[in-house]
Amino acid sequence: MAGPMEGNRIQQRPRHAALAVSAAGALAGGLLGAVSPVSAAPAAADSPVGYASMNGGTTGGFGAGTVHEYVLSEYWPGSGHGSPGDALYALLKEHRGKSGEGLVVHIDETVSADAFSESKLDVKDLENVSLLGVGEQGEFDGVGINIRNAHNVVVRNLEIHHVDQGEKDGIGVQADSSNVWIDHNEIYNEFQGADKDHYDGLIDIKNGSEYITVSWNHLHDSWKTMLTASSDGESAASDKITYMFNHFENVNSRVPLIRRSEVHMLNNYFEDIAASAINCRMGAQVLVEGNYFQRTGSGETDGHAGQIEGPVGWWYGSDETGYWNLVDNAFEETPNAHLESTTDFTVPYSYNALSPEDARAQVERNAGNGVIDAAP
Repeated sequence: MAGPMEGNRIQQRPRHAALAVSAAGALAGGLLGAVSPVSAAPAAADSPVGYASMNGGTTGGFGAGTVHEYVLSEYWPGSGHGSPGDALYALLKEHRGKSGEGLVVHIDETVSADAFSESKLDVKDLENVSLLGVGEQGEFDGVGINIRNAHNVVVRNLEIHHVDQGEKDGIGVQADSSNVWIDHNEIYNEFQGADKDHYDGLIDIKNGSEYITVSWNHLHDSWKTMLTASSDGESAASDKITYMFNHFENVNSRVPLIRRSEVHMLNNYFEDIAASAINCRMGAQVLVEGNYFQRTGSGETDGHAGQIEGPVGWWYGSDETGYWNLVDNAFEETPNAHLESTTDFTVPYSYNALSPEDARAQVERNAGNGVIDAAP
């Protein structure tokens, strides 16, 4: 397969708390600074591979004609808002309706549920937005990000955890949102010892959203991990999603739950998945390629469709199966002898796939927040 996935090491340029600059200047300056030596080429990329590269591409706030750029710790004390979260919420709300303009916020504060006036951070009815964590300082404690009817959105380098208010998702993408890149975040709740309905998903994508790449995230400690539709109905489904180089660890199931969608699961590392992983239902078409599955699945027979709970299958709930194309995956302490492809589905974009072993090594070193340098 053609198409390099090379990363870039781009010089940083100085930025200020509130700047309006041309998109050409912002893109030339680049999002990333120097990358640590352990960050190999794919992890350092400053634009997405996969479905988010299509439909005009995904550039976030830097892709607009004019870019309004803020550092949250510098902006919020004089903004008239009582907390960093309230100031960020107001910036996003003010950006609505500004077609052709970009918003970039460098998040170097903690947005805490205890000091936030809303139940979730709405990225709603807008376009051209980047939310970028600075180092390991960008944290959402008990507050989720809700991307709704939004286009060209980038969320990178954040820690999001223990979201039990609002829609209870770490990141939710819904209501016909398009071109979203979710990259290098750490998102988690609780698994063992927690009620399975206390939290919802870590990343849930649904209701007509499409052209999305979820890459280099560390998603762990949760009953419900991810889904691509809120129900079996056609209008509830999202489509055209790439999950690549993610580390899924110590979760129960829905890794992800896929209904009706076209999905590419590329070079992910699945570790300690208690019940089942890639759940393909309602005619979903899924390319499962170059993934490393370690202790994935209970090995029990599901009572709904009679399939073994493991890395890939059709389990519980829906009346129709989905379909999977299995290419070059590796299994360790994981039930897999029963697996075979049920479709020849492939994807329409260029990419380079690593071996499962190399993918696991890359993911262990480079997934999660604090790896890339997205500092202002």
